[in-house]
Amino acid sequence: MRQQFIQPGADTVGSRLTFVFITDPVSELAPAHDTTVALMEAAQALGHRVLVTTIAELGVTAGRATAQTRGVTLQPAVLVGGNWVIGKNWFVASEPEQIYLDTVAAVFMRTDPPVNADYLRATYILDLVDPAQTLVLNSPSGLRDANEKLFALRFPELGPPTLISADRTEIIDSVQSWGRAVLKPTDGMAGRGIMLLTPGDPNLHSILDTATERGTQHVVVQQFIPAVTAGDRRVIVLGGTPVGAVRRIAQGDEFRCNMAAGASVEIDTVTENDRRICRTIGPELVRRGLHFVGIDIIGEWLTEVNVTSPTGIREIDALSGTHLATTTISSVTALCANVEVR
Repeated sequence: MRQQFIQPGADTVGSRLTFVFITDPVSELAPAHDTTVALMEAAQALGHRVLVTTIAELGVTAGRATAQTRGVTLQPAVLVGGNWVIGKNWFVASEPEQIYLDTVAAVFMRTDPPVNADYLRATYILDLVDPAQTLVLNSPSGLRDANEKLFALRFPELGPPTLISADRTEIIDSVQSWGRAVLKPTDGMAGRGIMLLTPGDPNLHSILDTATERGTQHVVVQQFIPAVTAGDRRVIVLGGTPVGAVRRIAQGDEFRCNMAAGASVEIDTVTENDRRICRTIGPELVRRGLHFVGIDIIGEWLTEVNVTSPTGIREIDALSGTHLATTTISSVTALCANVEVR
């Protein structure tokens, strides 16, 4: 039976647009924390239509990118005592619709890492979305090019001394030279696989055997930044410009400042150092179609550039009284004015 494709843009009236969010399954998102949900809520509040899909539901028909989508209606989170509160049944999804992705205003690629073979195939499919008709953010080529742990190394003057290597001897030499170092997998997220390396640790060789799969897999090794005791900062960068920040502070004997690892969050603001960093990296982010980015800063140093599904909006809006989700959707709407939305 031939598939019938819906033209979701055909019913747009005035400024009402249709946005598609490619996410992990919606039922698995954490609505009180997840930036993707905040963006969907903001789009709904501004009168736009919100469709969701997953990587597995993307496809290609007659050379055009397609997706099986579902419209969602969301019950927005409410800020109570500084925390987002949301009901158990926080969304309702409609029946599936098979659509061509070049018939909507914008496609948000918001699937969490790792950037594995499935993720890369999705970016190849999104390459087929005509940029003259539909905005894809972040851009498929930008997502492929900007590894979140490695992209900052294009600007070595902005970050701490960093080594990329699978050579265990080379890593040990760097650890001994620096005194302490932090090891990260090249494709991790949420603090997974991050380890503190010290020269006198009797487990150091074993840690490196495991992390590098006995010298066959590259890892990122950065000199330890003592300022991390004051936390690290997530800065949201929109169109190359920093628009909001939150500070994440490790708890107890944990050194990782990831919220997924139990870090607490504190109010913060965009600083002149943030602006200095973004004056350097911002033009390159925009050139690559990386419109919505989260950068991580410890002390004065840029440590990561997060492009796949940067988070932090919920926490920033709750602590600072901002409306970054609305600001982001308004910015995307303005960008859509530059394409031939159908």
